[in-house]
Amino acid sequence: MENNELLQSFVMNIQSINRYLRCMGSNQAEVTRVQWMVLRHLQRKGSCTIGELAEHLDVRSSTMSQMVDRLEKNGIVYRASSQKDARIKTVALSEKGLKLIGERETIWVDSLAQPFQSFSTEEKETLLHLMEKLVSHIPKKRENK
Repeated sequence: MENNELLQSFVMNIQSINRYLRCMGSNQAEVTRVQWMVLRHLQRKGSCTIGELAEHLDVRSSTMSQMVDRLEKNGIVYRASSQKDARIKTVALSEKGLKLIGERETIWVDSLAQPFQSFSTEEKETLLHLMEKLVSHIPKKRENK
């Protein structure tokens, strides 16, 4: 196979896994995929301003503010005054948001456990190593657009 064909096959397989995982978590459809990206970013960072979240997802601050409003209304995130500057509001995950992430990730891990068992230990380690290597070579978002 040529490089382009290999890449197309790789993308199709990643999309199949993504669809499978989305179906496994569909009974907990409290959040959209974009909202999920916000939640995961907050999980990694702890808290962020609306501007930082908007920049991360490459959307306008007003769009992000509306999204955070919906998440806050559902009790998934909360706003608080920044400890450095009380005029600045930060967004963080609530207990409900942390629980939602944990539950969904447990479902995903459990749903992939059986297919993952079809690999030997060496194949699992190789797969993980190659995925990490691929991720490490993905260009980071440019700071200045």
